[in-house]
Formats: sequence, C-alpha cells, structure tokens
Amino acid sequence: MKLQLQQTQVRFWILLAILLNFGSVGAISYYDTGEMLTVMAEKGLNLRDKPSAKGKKLIQIPMGGRVKVISKKETKPETIDGIKGFWIEVNYQTWKGYVFDGFLSRLPSPPRNCKSLKDYLTKSYGSSKLETIAMGDYEGRSAYRYNQSILYMTEGGDSFDLYFPEISKEELYLIGKLCNEFGGETFELDGSNAFNVPSKQSQEMMIRIYQDENGVTILRKEL
Repeated sequence: MKLQLQQTQVRFWILLAILLNFGSVGAISYYDTGEMLTVMAEKGLNLRDKPSAKGKKLIQIPMGGRVKVISKKETKPETIDGIKGFWIEVNYQTWKGYVFDGFLSRLPSPPRNCKSLKDYLTKSYGSSKLETIAMGDYEGRSAYRYNQSILYMTEGGDSFDLYFPEISKEELYLIGKLCNEFGGETFELDGSNAFNVPSKQSQEMMIRIYQDENGVTILRKEL
C-alpha cells in the first residue's frame, strides 16, 4: 500500500512538472516561451492586438511565416474549424500581438503546391532509407525511414501508414490538408478520438489519424 502511494505521488509530481514547464496544451504538441513556430494555415493567420478573435487585426501572417513565442498567458481554450487552441503573444518580424496557437507548429510548413505527404517528407526532411522493420507492431513491413524516427510504410498502390512521433493529430491533419491528401474544411474527432475522412484522390480510400498507446500519431490510408 505504501509503495502504491509513493508511485502515485511520483506520477503526480512528474505531471505537475510537465504542466509547469509547458503550460496549457492546445492542438500543437508542446512548445515553450522563446520558441520559433511555423504558421500552418493555408490562408494565413491573423495577428491581433488582443488575445481574442474579436481583437483588432494588425496583420495577416502568411502560411510558412515564423513567429517567436513571447508568453503563454492563461486564456480559455477556443475551437476554430474544429481545432482547439489558445491565444498566445508572439513577435512576427517587427510586429507584436496575439495569435491562435492551434494553427502553429514546430514543424516546417509544406511547400506551395505540395502533392502528397511523401512529397512533404522528402522536401522537409531530406532523403530516406528503405528498410524492413525488425520488431514491434510493424515487424516485417517495408518502410522509408526519415529523420526523427518518422516511418512511411507502403503496402503497394496508394495505401500507406505514416508513423510520426511527437506531433499532435491536429498538426498532422493540417499538413495532410495542405498536401492535398484529403479535403474538408473542419477537423472533427469521432467517438474513438480519431479523425476519419475519404482520400482526396479516391472516395473509396479512407484516411484515419489517431494516436497509439505510446502517444505516437499515426496516419493510415487504406481501402
């Protein structure tokens, strides 16, 4: 009983440390004050004079624009186009104001006219190495391995799995949308906390974005 109590206390302090270090968590994976983040909104992201959609628009930051996080003052979470997030204070070039962090990411933005997720991976992370996975859930599968342990696993044709650690479902959704993998204007999770939508290339091909038990975000495209 005493050991169980000690373990519970350890888990509590670990969780508290995470919350203190990273603050509120929106759609984007963890980030901190002083970090540079990338705009992932196709039509750009409004910089406002107040932490609210009702604030005065100062400038529109284009997709791919880089902002520096000044502070993450506690605000109520909001949802825009199905994406949850918070208003944070940032610097963009010579401007200072507030943006909605649900459309920000640590990751590089897709290039203009991005053709697919594989196109994004190749142009953002460089060349990959074809290998056969030796262990785990994907043992025996062929996969292209990119930096940061990203795996692109093909099964022939247009079907594939994308194994993407340290990224939220919403971030992967935004990248996939910008790379023409699927259409739709709103991000919506189903009862199992996963995103499901037909492929833009074929209505018979389904795309599913979810997180496994280890917190790794996976995109699965299959018939």
